[in-house]
Amino acid sequence: MIISWISGGLGNQMFQYALGKVLSHKNAEELFLDLSGYNPFLNTKDSPRNFELDIFKLKYSEASRSAIVRLSDSNPVINSINNLFKAKINPYPKGYVQESSHGFKSRILELQGNIYLRGFWQSEKYFNQYSELIRHDFAFPTPPTGKNKALLLGIDNSNSVSIHVRRGDYVSNQTTNQFHGVCSLAYYRKAIKSIKDKVTNPIFYVFSDDPEWCKDNLTIAEKTTYISHNSGEKSWEDMRLMSHCKYNIIANSSFSWWGAWLNDNPTKIVIAPQKWFNDPSIDTQDVIPDSWLKM
Repeated sequence: MIISWISGGLGNQMFQYALGKVLSHKNAEELFLDLSGYNPFLNTKDSPRNFELDIFKLKYSEASRSAIVRLSDSNPVINSINNLFKAKINPYPKGYVQESSHGFKSRILELQGNIYLRGFWQSEKYFNQYSELIRHDFAFPTPPTGKNKALLLGIDNSNSVSIHVRRGDYVSNQTTNQFHGVCSLAYYRKAIKSIKDKVTNPIFYVFSDDPEWCKDNLTIAEKTTYISHNSGEKSWEDMRLMSHCKYNIIANSSFSWWGAWLNDNPTKIVIAPQKWFNDPSIDTQDVIPDSWLKM
């Protein structure tokens, strides 16, 4: 049994699923997802998220409460004792694996038996040997319609470049801002110049939750389309459009990370921010694939 804890938005969920899927495949074990964090009584953070992986046709079962308690650190009896003594007086249950840092740990891929995975696992090194398997699972199952269909036609028939500008709670939520920060205008200008130096007749597609800020600040001379109509339950449509662009400029966001990773252009150029988190002590050396450019 492989149980993968699922948390955060779509990009984080995809990382968490990907590692669980790899271990499930390697060990011929059934994959279960712990979705308890999306219980409306528990999902009360400043920026609550929804479970979104069902936009794909994935094979998994939802983990039962008893299995979660048995393999995770959520055993109510153990936690009551720990809280009473204000300390962890017992080790985690056998099979419980807590991510210790954002750095890639190769030993995780050697795990066997009953496993509960709790972490974000933000590195393609956890699944790059099984990239075709992951790409198959993350294929968008329904064809685009309406405005997205028209956009996709233009994207597929041009030297299209996606630019993702993540603002929203990265700006408005103090806690989120302090942890993530936002990519600077200097980063985007440098990245755009780099693409223009390498690509003939680029056409830019800007994806953002703050399109007006982008129009006022990016000042791109080339043909540019600003995309902001895919919101709420349809936000994933932006990821599909990004993945069809031939080149990608991403934000410090797992959402646009996946948009770029799913881009199957063999000559793609992906530009990513050097600073992924505000806190320089967080190890992020394995977040950005080696073939991408960091600025």
